[in-house]
Amino acid sequence: MVMPVLMQFETSGPEKGVPIVLVPGGLSGWISWKPHAEILSKDYRVIRVQLLNMTAAEKNQIPEEGYSLRSESEALKRTLDKLEVEKVNLVGWSHGGEVSLDFALNYPSRINTLTLIEPATYWVARAYGQFEDEQREFTEFIRGIHAPVTEDDLIRFLKWNGLVPEGMDPKSMPQWPVWNRLKPAFLSLHTVIEHTDDLGRLRVLHDVPVMLVRGRDSVGFNFGIADMLSKSLGSNAKIVTLPDAHASHIIAKDKFIEELQHFIRGSK
Repeated sequence: MVMPVLMQFETSGPEKGVPIVLVPGGLSGWISWKPHAEILSKDYRVIRVQLLNMTAAEKNQIPEEGYSLRSESEALKRTLDKLEVEKVNLVGWSHGGEVSLDFALNYPSRINTLTLIEPATYWVARAYGQFEDEQREFTEFIRGIHAPVTEDDLIRFLKWNGLVPEGMDPKSMPQWPVWNRLKPAFLSLHTVIEHTDDLGRLRVLHDVPVMLVRGRDSVGFNFGIADMLSKSLGSNAKIVTLPDAHASHIIAKDKFIEELQHFIRGSK
């Protein structure tokens, strides 16, 4: 008998109250949420999860055949079920943002609040007919990556997503060892782009408080996706713009945590 797939998880903080669930991006993994969890767990139960493709990348592997974006959101559901968590304050970044939105669309009754940080919801942009050239170029890049993934592939991806300051050598950044070790994750990132859904389904979240976070210096799709989602999600969605680019919640960590706590408190 094949056991249901769960995400790796780590919990911290008090057991009471609606927990904050932190879903990482598809390259840095759950380690990127550790500083946030240490602060948030003083007041909230915090659950950090690791994406399936990150777990595979840590072993220099790719996920099993049949892996998709939905595989991640269903693994998140099974993980929360195991933890006997019903309602959540769900927070997702980039790849994890798309996973979080998919979970929320499938299980809206389990969402207390939803925070999406530049989610990789390319299907929303396609529905609006926006950023078509950017998506086409990015799709060709991702589909053109083959094993073994090279450092040049990694550097191009980092610069594409604004994760490297202008003029800086990516290899000199403290995150480089983690990025370099987890770069096999690129071999499954085509599933992020290929995932599709129906804009009409976003109506199930019209009564859910949603915070859309973007970086002031982000460009193209990463910056514009918040506007498209806000338009479809309705008046309960708010946009917060933080300093820096795609990793604004990391670079401006204290400001992000302040905004998140205020948002969650205001939803009560």
